[in-house]
Amino acid sequence: MSRARRLPPRVLRRLILSVLLGVAVGAAAWSLGMDAAHAVGLGAAAAALVACLSALGEAADLTWAVPAPEPRPGARRDIVQLGWSLGSRGGRVSPEGLRRLRLVAERALAIHGLDLHDSAADPSLERLLGAEVLAVLRRGSTAAPPRTAFVAVVLHRLEALDDATPIRPTAHPAPEETHRAR
Repeated sequence: MSRARRLPPRVLRRLILSVLLGVAVGAAAWSLGMDAAHAVGLGAAAAALVACLSALGEAADLTWAVPAPEPRPGARRDIVQLGWSLGSRGGRVSPEGLRRLRLVAERALAIHGLDLHDSAADPSLERLLGAEVLAVLRRGSTAAPPRTAFVAVVLHRLEALDDATPIRPTAHPAPEETHRAR
């Protein structure tokens, strides 16, 4: 003995509502002066259309979800976010933009073996960046942020660091190898 399969309650409810809508459309058409045969046909067509459209809503999504691409450092989105984070009202750099600028400066100075917050490295930092740039990069959030035009000056000085040779201090200097011709 097999058990009869029943429709899920929400599908059954949608079918009943579709039939009721078809009856309402047919009755409205008949009351507006349409002959009975055409009013029944219009009601049946409306019920079938609504039932089909509601069945499409029940269909499972058969497509695979495309995973979001992994963000790459330096991609267009990073540059756009950096550009938007720099601007603020009144032509000043936003706090987020200043934080990112400090992060870039710290990374650039780390290549040269310097720490932005190390007071012992002040002479080297002032020689490489200038006293004004160093003061802006070290200032707290309570000071007035610099103008956005000043960011170009800071970035220009940081790019100039690339031309200078890195000063990485090492604990043990590497021994020089002598190459002999055989």
